[in-house]
Amino acid sequence: MKNNRRVTLREVAQEVGLSVTQTSRALNDHWDVAEKTKSDARAAAEKLGYVPNLEARRLKTGSTRAGAIGLMLPQAELRFTDSFFAALLSGIMEEAAHAGLELRLNANLGGSDDLEPYRRAIAAHQVDGFVLVRIETDDARVANLTEAGFPFVAFGRVSGTCSFPFVDDADHVMQPVVDHLVDLGHRRIACLAEPAGYAMADRRMRSFTAALRARGIEPDDKLRASADFHEDTGYRRTRELLDLAEPPTAIVAFNDLLALGALGAARDVGVDVPGQLSITGFDDVPVAQYSSPGLTTLRRSGWDIGRQLCQQLTDEIEQTTKVERQILLEPELIVRGSTAVPGS
Repeated sequence: MKNNRRVTLREVAQEVGLSVTQTSRALNDHWDVAEKTKSDARAAAEKLGYVPNLEARRLKTGSTRAGAIGLMLPQAELRFTDSFFAALLSGIMEEAAHAGLELRLNANLGGSDDLEPYRRAIAAHQVDGFVLVRIETDDARVANLTEAGFPFVAFGRVSGTCSFPFVDDADHVMQPVVDHLVDLGHRRIACLAEPAGYAMADRRMRSFTAALRARGIEPDDKLRASADFHEDTGYRRTRELLDLAEPPTAIVAFNDLLALGALGAARDVGVDVPGQLSITGFDDVPVAQYSSPGLTTLRRSGWDIGRQLCQQLTDEIEQTTKVERQILLEPELIVRGSTAVPGS
């Protein structure tokens, strides 16, 4: 009986001993791939009877394109009221318009298969590439789009080696804020962490604990509070931290919204910031400088990141190399009134 199973790009990659991305680039005749690598990839594809995903490849290299890029919204975590996400989206939209591309937003409205919206968009020739956000440490979207050879960029990195284009935090991203607090004299430093399993949250946690240990402070599990991405859980988790028998003298929030929730919690229980408690954030959203007190935070520009992601995706679609494929961010520490010497 004839076997009609389709040979995958991953099987070709295993046969030739390359990564899936390297194999895809070789088969698509990218200029920066060695001729021997291209020849080996083609020979392996022919041996296994590999047939490319024509639906994806037509958009990538064919004579007709959608003239659009896609961003799927994970609705449970992203809100249009989140000013950092709004700035990120604005940067993508502005750069897309500059490149003559439309940005198409979509969401998986209650569907159980997170990959289905991507499959539909590709099959219907709706987009030429995707911007991925809220990257997970083991992200099925990355694996599937890589195997399909379909253009995408990511705001974040998966675990292990990454060959796809991305913008992400540097590995030591939390060190400046930890050093700032320790230099002020803080030793009991808590954190308000974003959900585990998201790549950026996990990277920030590793950076936070490494920075503490580098300053001779052993991380305390009781001072590690798991939150989501928004003010309400920042508020609740801070109330719990302040109820400890030995509460922290400083809280490092993994984003500004969590930090703003922490400021509200401290105010409601009569804890003075920064006299009794220092609080720091991440992103430097516009409201951070107008909070009371002003928020010490790590600054990065959502608008710039959006533009960089769109430029990278345009490179992937056009198969050019006008911008860096992988960008690691070094946020700037902005010191305001929410941090001070303990007990000051």
